[in-house]
Amino acid sequence: MLGTRSCLAAALAAMLATTASPAQAAPATLVSAGPGILVADGAAVDVPVTFVCDTDPALIIAIPVVQVTQRVSDGRIAGGGGNDQLSCTKQAQTVTIRVVPNVMAFNAGATAASVFLQTCSAQFQCSAVIINTEIMLAKAADAGLPPQT
Repeated sequence: MLGTRSCLAAALAAMLATTASPAQAAPATLVSAGPGILVADGAAVDVPVTFVCDTDPALIIAIPVVQVTQRVSDGRIAGGGGNDQLSCTKQAQTVTIRVVPNVMAFNAGATAASVFLQTCSAQFQCSAVIINTEIMLAKAADAGLPPQT
């Protein structure tokens, strides 16, 4: 009897050891970010982010987050962030993220940007991709776009 229990315990332990834990979702591909367009004289900036959720067919939700910092004058830093949440389409998607500065307004010119893209399946298995880059900010007229209203 003792031998049978030992065999059962060993079999159960082997089964538990070989049972796979839930895998993390494969991260989406973050394609590009920027350039940004100044809104209301730097009170905000719109940053386009392009990504593809085609690495894992289970991905259903994408959450892009953009953080921007810029040296504006006399060593002062303007910084802020914005995000969005949308459904994955399995095709290239571009979403414009509105970044609102915390204190100082943004200026036209170079900025440091961190773009995070979190994607999740229906089972809340999530993964993230991060890129740190430099993007240019421009007024709408300088970028060849109509003024924002």
